[in-house]
This record gives sequence, structure tokens and C-alpha cells, in this order.
Amino acid sequence: MKNYQFYRKDGTLFIFKNQPVFIFILAILMFIAAGMVYKIRLPLLGVVLIAFGVLIIVNFFAKKLVIDTVQKTVTGKHSIFVPAKTYSFADFTGFRVVAMKYMGFITTNVMLAIHFNVNGKEEKLTIGQALTHKGIQKMVNETEDIMSLNENIR
Repeated sequence: MKNYQFYRKDGTLFIFKNQPVFIFILAILMFIAAGMVYKIRLPLLGVVLIAFGVLIIVNFFAKKLVIDTVQKTVTGKHSIFVPAKTYSFADFTGFRVVAMKYMGFITTNVMLAIHFNVNGKEEKLTIGQALTHKGIQKMVNETEDIMSLNENIR
């Protein structure tokens, strides 16, 4: 049995491990900004930033991605506002990596999404985020391995 860095195995299900460090840092930054804004006598904006920080934490617990290797499906839920969707491996079209850059050359965030073609419509599920392309490449490799995408090529 392989040990995965980004997934935990539960029977035939592989559940993506959410990244608490990134979310924790983002929420703390929101709370610090709220405190600073509140101090400069903008209490309404401070309350809005606190609510946004709480929403970030709640979304962390609501977000999930589950790969079922027996039913050959991927089920994902982006946030508390979006219902869970299930896609078949047969509808898989590829991965997309999006890198956000500051001033055109400093990478600040890299996001990985998996794309599906369902009844002629392109749909995507966000898998995860990292600060480097190396971390995202590991996510792609693990997801490909779990979905057995490279077995048909050999």
C-alpha cells in the first residue's frame, strides 16, 4: 500500500487532506486586518473582515474531494455555498494548473483543478493549492496514481 502525502485512504475511498496551514494563515491575516481597521474607527468594515475570516474557516471544514476507486468517481464540494458534485472517471479530460504571480515573476499561489466534460459541458473541481509548482506536481502525480490514469498508456 502506498502512502500518499495529500490523500488519506478509507477503504476504497481516497479523501483529499485539506491544507490547514494555508487556511490558518489566511484567517489570521483577516483577523489582524479586522483589528487594524477597527482601531482606525471603521467598526463596520472590521466586523465584515471578521465575518470573512470566519467564513474562510467554515469553508475549510466544508470543502472536500473524494475519489472512489471502485465506482470510478470523483466527488467534490468547493464550499458551503456549492452542493457536492460527482463525476465519472470516463468524463475526465485533464488537469489545469493556474499560477498567480506578483509583479509578473514572483509566484504567490498555485492552484490545481481537475476538468471533466459532462454532456458537452466543461466542468472543473479545485483539488488544492500550494506555493510552488513542485507541490502541485506531487498532487497531480498522486491523483493520477489513485485514478490509475497512466495504466492505459503502458
